[in-house]
Amino acid sequence: MLPDPDGTVGSVIVRSGNKTQVIDKPYSTAEVAKGGAIEQTATTPANVEARYGDVLAAQPPRPKTFTINFLFDSATELAPQSNATVQQLKAALATWPAPHLTVVGHTDLAGSQEYDDKLSMQRAQTVAKFLVKAGIPAKEIETAGRGKREPLVHTADGVPNQMNRRVVITIQ
Repeated sequence: MLPDPDGTVGSVIVRSGNKTQVIDKPYSTAEVAKGGAIEQTATTPANVEARYGDVLAAQPPRPKTFTINFLFDSATELAPQSNATVQQLKAALATWPAPHLTVVGHTDLAGSQEYDDKLSMQRAQTVAKFLVKAGIPAKEIETAGRGKREPLVHTADGVPNQMNRRVVITIQ
């Protein structure tokens, strides 16, 4: 059982016949012995690296998500706090071997459904154009607009909120 990058550990239930064993500690292993007995043991990060290093190194990077916020009623003007995020995104793209990106635009709840659908797609397309200029092939970028359907901050309809005016970029 390997821990996630943030240190959290999931769990696995190992079953053999009518026996079960929960594996939920970092670097725990389980083997089913002859007769169906489940043997749980602990290992170390060094042992995992020695035994599975090649397999672990061959894994693609974990998806990474970035959020860029926009000014009110704009598909092209970024909110000032998004400049740092753009720099982080550029740095991540420079290290990604073969990125595939999903770019999803969102709006706040201030406009009509039709208007917000159009604006959210325009925001996604603005970011996609930036990514193409940064060297990402257009065929590796998927865009979508979600309008006001998935607010980050829930407000009443018609209420503007800058946190909801965003584009979420996921690199895979």
